[in-house]
Amino acid sequence: MASRRPGLTRTVARAALARLIGAKLALLGAGLATFALVGLFAFLALFGVVAGGQAQGQALACGVSGQGRAEIPAELVPIYERAAARYRLGERGVAVLAAINKIETGFGTNQGPSSAGALGWMQFMPATWAAYGVDADADGRRDPADPDDAIHAAANYLRASGAPRSWYSAIFAYNHADWYVQDVLALADGYQGECELLEPSISVGDLDFSDTSGAWSGSRKFARALAGLGRRHGCTSISEKRDRQYTASGGISDHWVGSTRAYAVDIDSGGCTMAYPGGEADRTAKAIAAVLGMSAHTGIQNNVRGSYRFQLLWQTDGHYDHVHIGVSRISAGGS
Repeated sequence: MASRRPGLTRTVARAALARLIGAKLALLGAGLATFALVGLFAFLALFGVVAGGQAQGQALACGVSGQGRAEIPAELVPIYERAAARYRLGERGVAVLAAINKIETGFGTNQGPSSAGALGWMQFMPATWAAYGVDADADGRRDPADPDDAIHAAANYLRASGAPRSWYSAIFAYNHADWYVQDVLALADGYQGECELLEPSISVGDLDFSDTSGAWSGSRKFARALAGLGRRHGCTSISEKRDRQYTASGGISDHWVGSTRAYAVDIDSGGCTMAYPGGEADRTAKAIAAVLGMSAHTGIQNNVRGSYRFQLLWQTDGHYDHVHIGVSRISAGGS
């Protein structure tokens, strides 16, 4: 029998112990790395919120600054808003459109043609207008000298050129000069007012008529989701809450800011035709009525679903030029 070799035995034992310690250290290191990675993701998520990022499903709504109100003609602001909404330009859309309009033509006071041949309110070259021009006011013509058509066309072109993901790229496509991009962005910053984080948008398919959470006793989320059915037809919100208390018939308006359990949206836009039957507004009203299970989509239609009373107005007094959807929270007794 061979003699025992204590030195070799100790060496093997030390090697085994080293392998065991190494394995444990590797597991510990992997655990620490995972913990650090999770912590990093959490920090980035938190930093995004603190720095002004939006959670998924939320959006920012920005007003017009004092400088903007002083310089921008008031009648143009709704056009910028409709165009920015139609082409999904995000919270900076209105300010950028106004800035381009100011720089290009002084809000329509100098429509050219330019030395390069650009025309109209937003200074489109003829070939670009042919590709991106819009008949926003549904008068049968795409006219660069019409502010509604021209501003919507600019929004269309900016969206196609990368906005709002990359405003630099989109504005550079509009005019291939860095100084121009910087001028537009600087003026847009001056025109943009305070912003607010909106509640997450809700699609019609997600509506729960017993859900009373949210602003205005939960009624706003339903009114806006139903009004959103008009987007595919080019119809968007033109009026929501306002100071006027009474309707034309003397009732309390769902639009009134003092109606804390109600919310209403009037639906229209330059590209939302009022033809009846079959126009974009008519199709929007029909879609809303179908979702709510109403027997008709014209006249005065009322329906109760869950915790809310819904009222649709279309093709009735005061509502031949827009669609109205009002929502009010009802009490437990149904009144």
